[in-house]
Amino acid sequence: MKGTAKRETIIWHAMPVAGLLLWGALCITNNLWYDEAYSAALVSQSWLQLVYISAVDAHSPFYYSILKIVYHLFGGGTHFQSLKLLSLFFMEGYLLLGKYYVKKLFGQRISIWFMLFSLLMPIMSVQAGNVRMYGASLFFMTWMGLLAYDIYLNASGKKWIIFCVVSICTVYCHTFTMIQAFYFYLLFLAVLLYRKQYQKVKPFLICGIVVSLAFSPWLAVTCRQMISRMRYDTGSVTELATIYSFMDYCKEWFSALETPKGPVMFLGMGICVLLGYLAVDWMRAEHNYAPAIGMGALALTVLTGGLVSAYLNNCFLGRYVFSGFGFWMLFYAVGMSRLQKKKGKAGILAAAVYCLLVQYREEIILEYAGELGVYEAFWEEQVGEDDIIIAPGPHTVFLNVYHPDHQYYMYPYKPYNMPFANTESLTDWDQLNGAGNIWYITFAGDAPAFAGERYDYEQVLAFHHMYYDFVVFRLTQKG
Repeated sequence: MKGTAKRETIIWHAMPVAGLLLWGALCITNNLWYDEAYSAALVSQSWLQLVYISAVDAHSPFYYSILKIVYHLFGGGTHFQSLKLLSLFFMEGYLLLGKYYVKKLFGQRISIWFMLFSLLMPIMSVQAGNVRMYGASLFFMTWMGLLAYDIYLNASGKKWIIFCVVSICTVYCHTFTMIQAFYFYLLFLAVLLYRKQYQKVKPFLICGIVVSLAFSPWLAVTCRQMISRMRYDTGSVTELATIYSFMDYCKEWFSALETPKGPVMFLGMGICVLLGYLAVDWMRAEHNYAPAIGMGALALTVLTGGLVSAYLNNCFLGRYVFSGFGFWMLFYAVGMSRLQKKKGKAGILAAAVYCLLVQYREEIILEYAGELGVYEAFWEEQVGEDDIIIAPGPHTVFLNVYHPDHQYYMYPYKPYNMPFANTESLTDWDQLNGAGNIWYITFAGDAPAFAGERYDYEQVLAFHHMYYDFVVFRLTQKG
């Protein structure tokens, strides 16, 4: 037993280090895809513009404000590793919650399983280096959930204050994180009433009121955003979610939406069913239903997002509930601790390791086998100070983040909430007069046919970057 306890302690200490190495390899490149480039462009704006663009887009400025501080602390510019490392920072914080707080509440063995499945879940690797708010939302939501259980076991004024502050951070991370926190609060209150812990209802209500008041300014903005999308986003309204959308959710949860692997997804779903059954068995045996509260909040959020996308507006993506995946990993952990047969544990771990390796290979290739260097070399050799760049939409103009000092145009119109610098709408050919070379960047298979009346064009470069195949054309005026 002493040898087993010693091995478990070594593994327990090693897990956060393993996370740093595993996820850190995905955070040291300078590759950004569109959503990440959006974040990088937004934090280069002034504080006033950051808040304004957030208000007319779909997210609060909380994460972007932290990101902006980190960006400037590391010198700004066009090297974005520091932005990726912020996500890694929150993910490591999440692992440390698993190491210390889960151990305090559930024991060291469950703490180990919690951290191990967090490392083996492919979506964790995807989000660990993603320049988005999902790592932060996972950290704060998990912390909030563990605090709630700690308060249920043994409340104190200090815990209530921390719970309140962490809850405010949680609801400001993301709209669906706010929805998930709301459901969690309702379930937490139901537990307190069911267990007749009436003395905790008053501080709970005070905490809820404080969090509501703190979020109320942005709740008005969020409601306006939703109404605006319902009124003007006709594409999302006409293409409502279907059963195939649920398959996309499963791809993202168990594999990766942009680089899905069928065996990884189906094995992941199988592991979920098996460990879910074992988790329910653990809760019945231990008479401890705390893991079910977090999973209930997660499930209700998924249901809400699915119904909204199926009947009102196709606005829900699988990653939007990533904040609740700490609850999911706790569910896995208690389920795995219930399994006694070594062969059963070995089989589940082998399948989980296989899923990680197959998907992680895709993420490594994505980060290291791209051709951003080809584009940078072309830029250095061919693009002059007076040259301009045209793009047909935001998903190609995002390369602006690597050379924001040049003049960019979008044909025909620039969205009002797009933060990329020096970018205007191209509505009149006279806007191009007096420029040097004119470059047109688009996706492979597209061409600047709109320019045919006035310009000839030739393809000068093709390259792959992240999820996209790009081509660059040079436009030359006819005659």
